Amino acid sequence: MATGSIPSNPQPLLAAIIDLDGTMVDTLGDFVVVLRHTLTDLGCHPIELARVDRDFISMTVGKGTEDLLRRSLAHAWGVLPDSADVAQALPEALAIYHRHYPEHNGQHADVFPGVAEGLAQLQALGVPLACLTNKPTAFAQQLLERKGLRPFFRHVFGGDAFERKKPDPLPLRKTCEALGTEPARTLMVGDSSNDAQAANAAGCPVVLVTYGYNHGHPIEAVPARAHIPRLDQADWPALLA
Repeated sequence: MATGSIPSNPQPLLAAIIDLDGTMVDTLGDFVVVLRHTLTDLGCHPIELARVDRDFISMTVGKGTEDLLRRSLAHAWGVLPDSADVAQALPEALAIYHRHYPEHNGQHADVFPGVAEGLAQLQALGVPLACLTNKPTAFAQQLLERKGLRPFFRHVFGGDAFERKKPDPLPLRKTCEALGTEPARTLMVGDSSNDAQAANAAGCPVVLVTYGYNHGHPIEAVPARAHIPRLDQADWPALLA
């Protein structure tokens, strides 16, 4: 837990929205494998494949599949993400990626320590939960099922569920509507400035885990109600009060 006292909410929080990649599940291994298959099918050379490694992906993931592919193609080829070569290849890359992902989804990923226990703590407090991720909804549902986390969530929304993705506030506002709560009374739990930016714009208080994928930057520099090392080490009654 971050040092210092936790400021009180104007009103007690009634629900929570939890991010997926980097917050609940370490999915970098899945991305490495699926991107390797995708780039190989596109005819990339081994030296180009080697550029899209785990370190690069850890600083790139978080803004949706199209963004990940655009930046991965650009990095592999040594061009700008908005180059004509990337734009031309992107539709085929997306189709290949979506073909490979279901097979590998969760097969090279691990639930972070304390996640199931932390979700169970929130459940025991009677807090309804929604998972909100920029991963496509079908892939998010599949991953949560494969990792035994799906029963914790009343709703699961992916990056294709709404017109825009995080860090736009729209997905959080729509998720609050589904939960039946106001943003000011709904906690966002994430791992990146992407989550914090969306939460702040939507009017949701935010808690950030310290082990996720924050684009290579220290998450402690991002303001939040608390920075927690594990979901099961959060003082949920105090954070929700």
